[in-house]
Amino acid sequence: MSSRASSSRASSPVGDPDDAVSRHRRIRGRVAAALRSRVTRPVRGVAPLAPLAAAHRLRRRLAPGRYTDAPAFALRRVDPARIRRSVLETAPRTPQWGRVVGGDFDAEWEPFDERPVPTGLRQRYVEGRDWADTALVEAFDDQLARFGNAWGHTSREGFTRRCREIDRLYASLRDQGYRRQETLRGPDAYATTARLDEINVDVGRDGTLYWRAYGQHRLALAKLLGIESVPVLVHRRHASWQAIRDGLRDTASGPRSDRRSRSDRRPYSDRRSHPDLRDLVAETSDADTPGESS
Repeated sequence: MSSRASSSRASSPVGDPDDAVSRHRRIRGRVAAALRSRVTRPVRGVAPLAPLAAAHRLRRRLAPGRYTDAPAFALRRVDPARIRRSVLETAPRTPQWGRVVGGDFDAEWEPFDERPVPTGLRQRYVEGRDWADTALVEAFDDQLARFGNAWGHTSREGFTRRCREIDRLYASLRDQGYRRQETLRGPDAYATTARLDEINVDVGRDGTLYWRAYGQHRLALAKLLGIESVPVLVHRRHASWQAIRDGLRDTASGPRSDRRSRSDRRPYSDRRSHPDLRDLVAETSDADTPGESS
């Protein structure tokens, strides 16, 4: 700490607003962590996905331009190395399962691998650093400062516990491979929590995948371990990408429309390798959602 910062803190008057803000964030963080562990997770843990899936199908019928034809809660198998961009900081906090969105949301992104968490994990497991000498410390402290809790821990003392959790996760992925949350959580195979807690992504206008929430540590570790595929849950699809899905679906069900331009058809050449188009071609779909067909 610099002498200027020390002097400033030493001279801060009693009742410093910054201290009040910090106390407020700590309290808010504890409340949020308690609600997640005692209310949100238990409720989601027993709630079925079928009503959510049915609600999506109804929205699709009422507003087909705003909702995708794809099953909203289907999982796609994706090579983790393919997810190179993050929109965590710009993505809406509210869920957007199955939404079709225009605009430039896919233009505001940052490299996923340069985020503090992937950087810290690489420093730990590739460079062999102690946890205290990794960027994960920065990520943990940033979470505490902004939200009052960091991955369920509400104080700096929780950092060591968090690191032990990550070490166990790393060993599990290395020795047993990547398993779906439904497999790990036992008998509640179709519980909402298990499905929604998978790695969440958006799909940009050209099919680029953007990490947006959940599973950041799992995704980063899967990349480090060279795991070939992970399940992901798609939220937003760019309207231009949805147009490609629509065109491919129309082609599969009838004659190709002469109204589509050559540029519209160009991305179809990659359809057999893109995880969000496999359900529309003559291959086995990766979609697996109760109450929905793929």
